[in-house]
Amino acid sequence: MVVLAGRILVFLGTLHLVLLLARSAGRVDDWFGGAMWFLKGEAFFEPSGAASAFWISLGSFALPLLLLGLLVSYLGKTGVPVPRSIGWGLALWGAVCAVVVVPTPMPLVLVPAVMLIRRKTAVASPKAG
Repeated sequence: MVVLAGRILVFLGTLHLVLLLARSAGRVDDWFGGAMWFLKGEAFFEPSGAASAFWISLGSFALPLLLLGLLVSYLGKTGVPVPRSIGWGLALWGAVCAVVVVPTPMPLVLVPAVMLIRRKTAVASPKAG
């Protein structure tokens, strides 16, 4: 179940990154051309243009979510327990984002979050003596 939760996180992060990078492709030249260098403070609080495209794609939580999914999958495959706090953190983040932005796919994050919270704990069996 942990490996599946990780794969769902990888899928969600990848989907977000690919779709919004594709949508922001017209701004890539701006990003690497210095359009976002020395942004004024208000550009961080009310981004538009190249800054807005950056923060919804490459600068979003999509890549960290993808990396977290890879880590969770790896830990699940190797039998290392993933702390339930990761699931609770994802659940809280997904729920808050789902309330703030409607409609949003953020409730989908609740699926792997619940899987990580409810994961079975491996019980060490006593060695036969």
